[in-house]
Amino acid sequence: MKLLQKAEHNNTIFGNSFLIFLIRFFPSLATLLVVVFFSRGISETDYGNYQNFWVQLFLLSSIATLGIPAFLLTYTPAFVKQMFDALERKHYLLIMGWMILLAIVFAAVHHHTTGMVWFVPLGFFLVYGLNAIAESMLIVLRKFSFLLVSNLIYTAFFIVLHVGILDGSYDMETLFLYLLCLGVLKLIPAAIKATIGLRSVTDTAEHDYTMADIRSLWMHVGIYDVMQRVFTWIDKFAISLLFTAGVSAVYFNGTFDIPFLPLLLGAVSSAALIQMSGFSKKGDTTQAVAIANQTARILSAVVFPLFFFLFLFREELFMVILTDKYADAIPIFAATVCVVPLRAYNFTSILQNRHKGRVINTGALLDLVVAIALMYPLYQLFDMVGIAVSFVISSYIQGAYYLYQTGKVLKTPVQKLVPVGNWLIKLIVFGCLFIAIHYVLRMLFTRSIVLFLGSLILAGTLLVSLAIEWKASKKVYGEPLSQK
Repeated sequence: MKLLQKAEHNNTIFGNSFLIFLIRFFPSLATLLVVVFFSRGISETDYGNYQNFWVQLFLLSSIATLGIPAFLLTYTPAFVKQMFDALERKHYLLIMGWMILLAIVFAAVHHHTTGMVWFVPLGFFLVYGLNAIAESMLIVLRKFSFLLVSNLIYTAFFIVLHVGILDGSYDMETLFLYLLCLGVLKLIPAAIKATIGLRSVTDTAEHDYTMADIRSLWMHVGIYDVMQRVFTWIDKFAISLLFTAGVSAVYFNGTFDIPFLPLLLGAVSSAALIQMSGFSKKGDTTQAVAIANQTARILSAVVFPLFFFLFLFREELFMVILTDKYADAIPIFAATVCVVPLRAYNFTSILQNRHKGRVINTGALLDLVVAIALMYPLYQLFDMVGIAVSFVISSYIQGAYYLYQTGKVLKTPVQKLVPVGNWLIKLIVFGCLFIAIHYVLRMLFTRSIVLFLGSLILAGTLLVSLAIEWKASKKVYGEPLSQK
C-alpha cells in the first residue's frame, strides 16, 4: 500500500499506465471467470439472459453518461474542478434527467424480455453510470490506492455472489438485486472521496474556460467515446433484442473481447500520448512519426503472435475452456479475431495530439455506419458469422481513413507512418511458427495438452519478441517512450 501511495505522487508515463491497468485488471478478471464458469455451469438460455443484461447496460449507459468518464480522464484536476464549478444546477438536472430516461428504457427492455421487476434494472443502471463517473474523477485526482482497494473488495464480492447461481441458491433477478446493493456500497465512499478530493484542488486551470469552451471540448472527446462504445456493443445489443437468449449466448462468446488486451493497448497508447504532449506545441512531425512507429513496433510484438495463437488454436480454446456447448461460436470467433492485427497501431494518437477531433469523430461515425450497412446483407450470406465480418471490415476501413487523414495532417506519406518492413517480418515469422507448432501438437496430443503447450509457447514467444523489439527500439529510437 505504501508503494501505491508513493506512486500516486510519482507522475511518470509507465507509472500512470501500470496503476490504471492494475485498477481495472481485477474487474476484468472477474468478468472472464464468470464467462468461463457460467458458460460451463448454466444453460445457454440463462447465460444468454445474463449477458443480455450487461450488453444492454453497457450500450445504453455509454449513451446515458454522454462520454463524461472519458472526457474527465483527458484533463487535469484543476480543469475538472473549474468545469464542475462552471456547471449550473440546470445542467446537473439535465444530465441526471437524461440518465433517468435511459434507465427507464433499460428497465422496460429488460422487464419485457425477462420479466425482471422494474426497480432492479432501473437502480442498477443509475448506480453503474454514477460509479463510472466517480471512478474517472478518482483517477484524475490520482486516488489510486483507494481505487485499488475498492475494486479488490468489489471483485471479491462480485465473484462470491455469482457462486450462488452456480449452486442454485437464488435466481438471476436476485443476483442483480445483490449486485445493485454492492454497487451502492461502492458508490457511496467513491462519491465522498471524489467530492472531498475535488474541493481540495488548489491549482488553477491554464485557461479560463467558458461553458462554450467546455461544450466544444466535450463534443470532441465525449462524443467520440460514445460512438466507440456504441460500435463495440451495437451488434450484441441488436442480437439480444432480435434473437433468443441461447443464440445471444453463442454470439457473445464468439465475439468476446480478448481478455486484458484492451487494457494493455490502452496503457501503451496513453504513454505515447503523454510523450507527444511534450512537443505538441512545436508541431514536431519527425518526432510524432517516430513515436507512432515505435509504439507500433512494440505493440506488434504482442499483438501479432497473439493473433496467430487465437486464430489457429480457436477450436482448442472453445472445446476445452467453454466445452462443446459453444462449438457454434468458433466460426464467429475466427471472424472476430481477424480484427486483432489492427490493435498493433494507435490510429488516433497523432490526430488527438493535433486536436483533430472532427476527423476522429468522422472516423468513428464512418465505422458505425459501414458496420450497420453491411450487417444485414452479410447476415443473409453467412448467418451470424456475417455480422461479425461486417464489424471487421468496417474496422479496417476506419483504420485506413485515419491513416490517410494522419498523413494529410503531417504532410507525410502513409507508408512512413507504419513500420511496414518490421510488420511483414513479424507476420511471416510468427505465422510460420504458430502454424508449424499447431500442426505438430495436434498430431501428438489431446486438445487439452495442445492448448496448454500452445499457451506456454505463446508466453515464451511474447517475452522473447518483446525483449528483441525493446532492444531494437532502443537502438533505432533511443530510450523507449521515455520523457527525456
